[in-house]
Amino acid sequence: MKTGLKLLLLSAVTLLVSAQWRNYQDLPDSYKTHIDKALKEANEKFGGRCHVAYEQMMYQLLSGSDYYVNVRLMVTTCTKDINIGYGHREECVTKNDKRPMFDCVVCNTLFGGELVDCARLKDVRKFAHLICE
Repeated sequence: MKTGLKLLLLSAVTLLVSAQWRNYQDLPDSYKTHIDKALKEANEKFGGRCHVAYEQMMYQLLSGSDYYVNVRLMVTTCTKDINIGYGHREECVTKNDKRPMFDCVVCNTLFGGELVDCARLKDVRKFAHLICE
């Protein structure tokens, strides 16, 4: 019973933290630095002619020089503007369930490098399903 209660409490705290950072402007600058790398990757890899923007923080761990940021991004209705760059643009955020979403991870590696990787959210779920079977 105690384990179930602890898991419930942990889930509630996780939801509160995630809800707190649904707005890009509310994020600490230390997270924005990494999210901007994910935005650049997703815009270059997937955006086509439309801008990709921040949707939600999924998980974050920043401890000294170690970091792991998992963020969800979405395609917007705005066209890309090279003069503005790839960063998050508030005017472009339009929630639409039919637009593609992306799951991105930015982290440092064991060998001192950095990994920035984004995939379509539906592909991540499909792959996770294959691993779990």
